Amino acid sequence: MEDAGERDRSFDVVVLGGGTAGLTAALAARHAGASVALLEQEPRLGGDCSFYGCVPSKALIEVANLAFGLRRAAEEGLVAEAPPLDFRAVAARRARIVEEIAVDERDERFERAGIAVLHGEAELLGAGTVHVDGATLRYGRLVVATGSDPAVPPVEGIETVPYLTNRSVLELEELPARLLVLGGGAIGLELAQAFARLGSRVTVVELLDRLLPREEPEAGALIADVLRGEGIELRLGVEAESVRRDDAEIVLRAGGDELRGDALLVATGRRGHTGGFGLERLGVALEKGYIVADRRCRSSVAGVFAAGDVTGGLQFTHVAAHEGRVAGLNAAGKRAKTDERVTPWVTFTDPEVAHVGLTEAEARERRGDVRVAWLPMDAVDRPRIVERPLGFVKLVTAKRPVLGWTGGGELVGAQIVGPRAGELIQECALAMQTRVFAGRLTQTIHAYPTASMAVQQGAAQLFPLGRVLADAGGEGG
Repeated sequence: MEDAGERDRSFDVVVLGGGTAGLTAALAARHAGASVALLEQEPRLGGDCSFYGCVPSKALIEVANLAFGLRRAAEEGLVAEAPPLDFRAVAARRARIVEEIAVDERDERFERAGIAVLHGEAELLGAGTVHVDGATLRYGRLVVATGSDPAVPPVEGIETVPYLTNRSVLELEELPARLLVLGGGAIGLELAQAFARLGSRVTVVELLDRLLPREEPEAGALIADVLRGEGIELRLGVEAESVRRDDAEIVLRAGGDELRGDALLVATGRRGHTGGFGLERLGVALEKGYIVADRRCRSSVAGVFAAGDVTGGLQFTHVAAHEGRVAGLNAAGKRAKTDERVTPWVTFTDPEVAHVGLTEAEARERRGDVRVAWLPMDAVDRPRIVERPLGFVKLVTAKRPVLGWTGGGELVGAQIVGPRAGELIQECALAMQTRVFAGRLTQTIHAYPTASMAVQQGAAQLFPLGRVLADAGGEGG
């Protein structure tokens, strides 16, 4: 282990932040031949996704879905009694899974690659100099990958109650009997459904009059019906006015009503983590609290790059990895560009909500004449066999340059709602990435009976024969 004096040295690239974007940037820069130091304020590498986001939340959701399935067992002809919930055991399982996955992000892996890893609060002293853990480092280029923090809305009294965020809610060891959720986006709904399935009585308050506003309206409406059917109370188009403590209760006033709970989860978005480490000394331009960066991940200051959530773009782990690779390569002297035209994402409710490309409204605005194929999941045999035919496939196509509508045109957007929709969307993403004729999706033979046939049958609706076969109960073609 080096002492502070030995670490007072220069690097080609310093990366601030040890989450997905930072880890990828450090590896990419090192692979390109640069000397690299990776600085992380937390004691461990991995960031939000590993410890407070994707990994632990999906571990919790899996248990919640299992509990829900056990309660439905009698409907499938299985006489079973759901075991009592041991929430501490659930929390322990979640922690174990996090630890198993975090092994891939230990300091030693990066040190073996020749990357210097330092932990502690970093402070940018000026161009080319940063102080961390008793050492002063000089650098040629800087990659800022400091991520984002929960955005807390300006609700009167919210600072007086012990509200939960996506981070602290996943550290609970006791199940709240009543959970209030502020926010009807992906994080809020995933956790709302999970806690409801584990036994909490859940109320969701959303300022907009619909859930999942980034998705097709049909998706939000379907998920709303599902959640209501599972006993979750939805207050849509309602503003949170104030919050206060009343003995052990949290009282949220929204839309003129007082909603009472034992815990309050705030899931109203994110904000860039740009303060507290001297970024202002470099003169980096910010917009709405995020670093402004171009497709080469360059900030407004020469030699300073940014990647991941701190740039305010699509805040997903896979996007952070993509941007981190580009930022790291370019900080090492390469000329890479981001390409996020085809970026799928998934909301892990049950059923899942998967999306890639443009919505129908966006496509009509940008591409003019579009065609839409629609297929309900109850027209697909596999979902019917497992008796979960909830959801739909919606494909949006536009004319191809020169070739027009030949072959069904070009797929420009897809929305899939249903079990394992996150897996099904990748076929659509590949079709968009390669710009194949939309008709190739239906020409490709799909194994029967699989859920993937939903994509084939959906694409078939773009053609007269496919519509005839669908009306006749066939598989389309």
